[in-house]
Amino acid sequence: MKYMKTQYKDWIEKNVEGDGHGKCAEVTLAMQSAFPELVRIRGHYHCISWGKREHWWLVDSSGEVVDPTANQFPTKGAGGYVEHDESQPEPTGMCPNCGGYCYNGSSVCDDYCERQYAAYLNSI
Repeated sequence: MKYMKTQYKDWIEKNVEGDGHGKCAEVTLAMQSAFPELVRIRGHYHCISWGKREHWWLVDSSGEVVDPTANQFPTKGAGGYVEHDESQPEPTGMCPNCGGYCYNGSSVCDDYCERQYAAYLNSI
């Protein structure tokens, strides 16, 4: 977020409670309603401290990121924003073995992780 218009900063200051943690979807909807020129984006934010996190943000007409909840991250929006490819399947969970995404309601990401996780569970 190199440059953000004063009107966006003012709106964020007045309308985002705390750091906005866990509220990115609802806050971006509200901000887009106030500023229809903004485009709402779903994807992942790459935080150097926390890693890849699901996230919503906005983009202005010049392509600059406007993230009303960037303060929830230790890097405050200085990380990378990657838009979700809507042609790809939607993850339905996280694999308890490797932390990767699971799809179609599966509880693990693949057969290898299923065997590894079952072995772990049987060992405890």
